[in-house]
Amino acid sequence: MDALIAIAPLAAFVALWWFAFHKASGGRVWSPLWMAFSATTGAIIFLVAGLTGYTLNKHDRFVAGTPWADGVIWWQVFVGLALVPLAALLWRIGLRSLGPGSRAELRH
Repeated sequence: MDALIAIAPLAAFVALWWFAFHKASGGRVWSPLWMAFSATTGAIIFLVAGLTGYTLNKHDRFVAGTPWADGVIWWQVFVGLALVPLAALLWRIGLRSLGPGSRAELRH
């Protein structure tokens, strides 16, 4: 019961935060193009960090005393590789949703 009391305000805060972002952006936060930007950024961060041996996990950095590992961090590489097809799919959907009329409007 104590855990529920601690988690409920956190869940409410996160829900209100996302609602505020949704309202402030006019609903664009959940558009395919915005999600494509996020998935692409996530893929790049995880791939580069994993391949260079930079630990993204704060607990592992604290325990090891350094953010750098001795080699490639494979779970980060796999997460980055999993985000690549998602990003490609979202880019395809997002660019298709622009349509020919929208592209002409973007030039003016």
